[in-house]
Amino acid sequence: MKEVYKPKSVVREETKDAVAEFLARGGTIEVVKAKKAPKQRMKAKTSRGFSGGSSGFAAGYTTVKLGA
Repeated sequence: MKEVYKPKSVVREETKDAVAEFLARGGTIEVVKAKKAPKQRMKAKTSRGFSGGSSGFAAGYTTVKLGA
């Protein structure tokens, strides 16, 4: 039967063994510092000149009622 889920402890043991074997064969591990991502700014959909509550239609469209 194929094992779908492994507990974290089992995965940790397997990883530890694999890393130890890799290092024993002469492999090296290098820690690379991540590049700093640009700051994300909060953007609000409601801004000046934007009419809220248009329910998905483009702002400025007039509603047309059928039968009127």
